Amino acid sequence: MGRGRFLGGCAWLLGGLALLQTLYLRALPPPRPLRPRRPPRGVLDASGAFRVYWDVLGAPPGWARDPRPELVLATHGSPGRAAAALGGPWGGPLSVAVFGAPREGLQELMEILGGPCRSLRGRLRLHVVLGAAGPPPKIPDPPRAPQNSGGCRGALARLAAADPPSYSLEVPYPGNLLRNVAWQGAAGGGLGGGPPPKLGARFVLMVDADVVPSPGLREGFLELLRNGGLHPKNWEGQEGLHPENWGGQEGLSDPKAPEAQKDLGNPKSLDIQGTLGFRGELGDPKDLEAPGGLRVLNTLGVPGFPKDLGISRSFGDPNGLSEPSVPSAMGVPKGLQDLSDPNVLEVPHTPSDPHTPSDPLTAEPPWARVLFVLPAFEVRSGLRLPRSKAELLRFWGAGEARPFYGTLCPRCQAPTDFGRWRALPSPPRLRVAYEVPWRDPWEPFFVAPARGVPPFDERFLQYGFNRISQACELHVAGFRFAVLDGAFVTHRGFKEPGGFHRSREAELGQNRRLFRRFREELRERYPGSTRRC
Repeated sequence: MGRGRFLGGCAWLLGGLALLQTLYLRALPPPRPLRPRRPPRGVLDASGAFRVYWDVLGAPPGWARDPRPELVLATHGSPGRAAAALGGPWGGPLSVAVFGAPREGLQELMEILGGPCRSLRGRLRLHVVLGAAGPPPKIPDPPRAPQNSGGCRGALARLAAADPPSYSLEVPYPGNLLRNVAWQGAAGGGLGGGPPPKLGARFVLMVDADVVPSPGLREGFLELLRNGGLHPKNWEGQEGLHPENWGGQEGLSDPKAPEAQKDLGNPKSLDIQGTLGFRGELGDPKDLEAPGGLRVLNTLGVPGFPKDLGISRSFGDPNGLSEPSVPSAMGVPKGLQDLSDPNVLEVPHTPSDPHTPSDPLTAEPPWARVLFVLPAFEVRSGLRLPRSKAELLRFWGAGEARPFYGTLCPRCQAPTDFGRWRALPSPPRLRVAYEVPWRDPWEPFFVAPARGVPPFDERFLQYGFNRISQACELHVAGFRFAVLDGAFVTHRGFKEPGGFHRSREAELGQNRRLFRRFREELRERYPGSTRRC
C-alpha cells in the first residue's frame, strides 16, 4: 500500500514537471530563420580579367595591427596545392591566395577549413582569385557533426592528391597576381586588413605552394632579428664584394632551357658561378622592340587585358591608393577604371623613387632594402624532406637532392652559389652567411620586409619569367641579396625536361617577348639607377 502511494506520487510529480516544461517552451519566442550568408564582394584586378575576394573565411583578429615582429608565410596555388601547403610543417601565420579552379576543389578546401581544419583559421588569411565573370565563392555553413576521417591533415592530403596541374586549367593561371595578393595579405593589406604594422616589424617569405620551408626557419629568423643579425655590419663573409661595382647583364636567354650543367648537379663542385655567361644571347637587337607589346597575352584567352599596364607602388605602401586598406598591387591604372563596378580602385602615378619609407616619421631600418635568400633544392619523390642542413647535404651527396632546377635551368638558381653554401660548416643557428650579386636569370626565394618591395608584374600569366621579372626589378631598384645559412626551401620531386604541360613552349615565348618590353620599362621607372638587367 505504501509502495503504491509512493509510485503514484512520483508519477504526479513527473507529470507536473512535464506540464511546466511545455508551458515554458510555448512562452518562448519563435526561432529566427537563418539568414543566408551574403556572397563576398570581390575587387577587380588591374586587367579587369580577374576578381579578388579577400579573407573569405574572415581575417584573424588583430592580424594587421600586431606590433610584434613576425615572419609570415605567403603562398599561392590551386585548391589542392594550397591544401598541401596548409598541411605542411609551417607553424606560424600564413597568407594563402587560392586560384578558384577547379570550383569543386575550392569548395572542398573551404569546407575542410570550416570543419576538421577550423583551428588553422586563427593564423590564416585565405584569399580567392576567380575569373571576373564568374560567380563569387560559396561560403560553407559550419558543420553540425564531425566530418572527414583522418582529421585535418588527412582531409588536406586527400584534396592535394586529387589536384590537377595549375597550368592545365581552362583559364590562364595568374601566378603574379596571386603572389601579390598573398604578399599583401601577409603584410596586413586587403579590404579587411587595416593599416600595416610599423616598418621593420613584419617580414614575408613568398614561396609557391609546392615549395616547403625548412623546419625552424620562422623561429630562427625572428631570433636573428632580435639579436641584430640582420644588420649588414654583422654579416659574415663580406670580403671581396663591392655592391657599388655590380653591373647588370644585358643578355636574355631562355630561363628554363633544358641544358644540364654537371658542375651544379655535383655536390663536390664548389665553383658554380663560373658557368655563368649571358652576353650576346639576344641575337638581333631589334627583337627588343617587341612589336605589338602586350597583345601576345591575348592568345591566352584573357578578355579585356590592357595594352599598357602601369606598375603600382611597392608592397605595403598605404599612400598608394585613395582607400588605404586596399593593397596597391590590386589597383587599376588611370584610364582603366570600370565605372560600373564601385569596387574598382584607382592608383595614382608611380613615384620615381619607390624606396621612400611609407611613413616619413619612421626611420628606415638598415635591412629595409635587403633580400635574405634561402637556397632552394629539389628532393627525389618518395623521400621525406630533410629537416636540417646536415641531413640535406647527406641527401645531396647521395644524389637524392640537388639544387632547384639543377637540370632544367642551372642559371636560374646558380647566383645563390651553392658550392660556397655547401662548404660552410653547419651553423648552430640561422645566420646571414654572405652577400651575392644579382645575375640574369636568377629567380631566388627570399625573406623580405613586408613593406617597400616592388610587387610582381601581373601581366605575366601561365609559365615563364614571372619571378625572374621581379628579381630583375629588385636589382635595378637597388636591393641587395644576402644568403642565409642554416635554413633552405625544398621542392618535393625532381624537375625533369619531359614533365611539363604541352603549351609550355608557347607560353614561354610569349612571356619572353613581354619580358623584353618589361626591361625597357625599368629604365623609365628607375631613371636614376645605373643598374641594368
